[in-house]
Amino acid sequence: MFKNMSVSIIIPGLNEAGNIEKAVQNIVRELEEYNIVDYEIILIDDGSTDGTGKIMNELKEKNNHIRVLHNPTPRGIGYNFRIGASLASKEYVGWFPGDNETLPETMNNIFQQIGKVDAILPYTVNPWVRPVYRRLLSVIYTIMFNIIFGLKLKYFNGPCFFRRGLLKTIIMSTDGPAYMAEILIQLIKKNNNISYVEVPMYIKARDYGRTSVLKWKNVYLIGKTILDLIHRIYFR
Repeated sequence: MFKNMSVSIIIPGLNEAGNIEKAVQNIVRELEEYNIVDYEIILIDDGSTDGTGKIMNELKEKNNHIRVLHNPTPRGIGYNFRIGASLASKEYVGWFPGDNETLPETMNNIFQQIGKVDAILPYTVNPWVRPVYRRLLSVIYTIMFNIIFGLKLKYFNGPCFFRRGLLKTIIMSTDGPAYMAEILIQLIKKNNNISYVEVPMYIKARDYGRTSVLKWKNVYLIGKTILDLIHRIYFR
C-alpha cells in the first residue's frame, strides 16, 4: 500500500542542536518501516544560533532525500510551513517539529492513513507531559476556535498532513502559531468534499532546550488570524 505513496515532510527548527538529528533519524526510520521510499525532508533552520543549521547541512550530506533552507533570522512556524509547502513536490505534505517530541507511535498513526484520506489531523492524548500552563492554553485555544467557527476538532496545532493540491486552494498568510488553524478552518469550512481523520498523537518532553509559547507577539498574531478568518469564512 505505502510503496506507491510519496510524502514531503517539513521539519523546522530554531536552536534545536540537541534534538534535530534524533528527530530526523526517527522520522526516516518510520518512513522505512512503512516502505515509503518516495519521500523528501525539507529541513528549515529558522535563524538558529546554536549550530542547528550546521547539523542540518551534515544530515543533508548523509541522505539525498534531504533539502535544507536557512533563514537569516527567525521567521516563525507559519512562515516555515508555508515556504516548505511551496517547495514540496510529493503527493502528501506535512510536518514534524525539530524538537524530537513526536513519538514513533504518532508517526505510525499518521503514515497508516497516507493514501486513505485528504487530511490527517493528530491530536494529543498524553498532554500531561507538558507543563500545566501549556495544557490550559491548549484547551482554551481549541475551544475558542471550535466555538467561533462551528467545528468539533480535537486539536488545531498538530503535525498535520495534506494532499498537496489542497494547500493550493487556500490562503496561508500568518507567520504565527495559528497557521495550522488557518489551514484547517479554511479547508473544512470551504470544502464539503474533503475527507479527514483525527489520529492519536503521543509526545514526550524535549531533551534539549525549551519552548516559549506565551509571548505577546504570538497573542497578537493569533488574534489577527482569527479576525482574518472570520472575514474570509463569514463575510467574503
